[in-house]
Amino acid sequence: MKKINPVRINDPLHLDTLAENTLLAATSFPELKREKANVIKAYDDYDANAGNVWNIPIPTISGKLLSGLLSHYDSPPESLNFLDRITKSSPEVCPMCGGFKPSTRDHILPKAQYQILAIFSKNLVPACDCNMKRNDAVKGDPATQARILHPYYDGIMSDRLLSCEITHKDNFRIFNLKIIYVNPAHPEIAAIKYHTKNVVIKSGVEGWLKGQLSKIKERPSNVIQTLPRKRHQSVAQVIDCINDCLDRNEELTGTPNNWLSILCHGILNSAGVVDWITDRHNATLVT
Repeated sequence: MKKINPVRINDPLHLDTLAENTLLAATSFPELKREKANVIKAYDDYDANAGNVWNIPIPTISGKLLSGLLSHYDSPPESLNFLDRITKSSPEVCPMCGGFKPSTRDHILPKAQYQILAIFSKNLVPACDCNMKRNDAVKGDPATQARILHPYYDGIMSDRLLSCEITHKDNFRIFNLKIIYVNPAHPEIAAIKYHTKNVVIKSGVEGWLKGQLSKIKERPSNVIQTLPRKRHQSVAQVIDCINDCLDRNEELTGTPNNWLSILCHGILNSAGVVDWITDRHNATLVT
């Protein structure tokens, strides 16, 4: 998860160009020209309510225009050339799940339900394949206002929200790992939990983290790359190396909620794990 700034797009200007394009008679012309005010209102309401699904009214527009907007997203006219800029706007980390190198886009409010927002730039964020894994999950219990977090509007995504708890059996022969919340009393915990369960966990983060622990078991410096491969380390030195790895990775990705940072934070806060890593490092030094 990552708080990012939206790509600067003049959505009304792009709508104006689409609305006047007579070559789009099979999709959105002249419906968009007639109903453009309703589309703009939907954009304004979305922005005014910070992308919060619980507060966004969706105006009614014609069926042809709804399908036309979906068609424009799937097969963009030249006037929608900004879509690729959105895809590339967070190259190091997926803002939705914290995974690595997003290569597609996600509709925060799914286009299957909110067709009027299908080409609205602030409803589109760069993402990895977690956008398909969450399907149309967008909001949960009305009593708690549980919802998907929004990388453009939710400033809490800049804070450390997630860690992991690592336990073991048989002297670290078997690992158990689960995602945990850094502040279970956070005022936005309902949204944090909903987003985590429907986006982050569905993306496969726990399996990835367990895989990294297996690599650490073989050679810790292959994962915690700030560990010197040829030098013996004390527990205090290993802690410094893990903190250095965490800090460097957060600077690179711009978020404490990327997967490697979640792992490092969990290692530092799970009983006995640093001691075990120290032993494994010293036993597997490169000679």
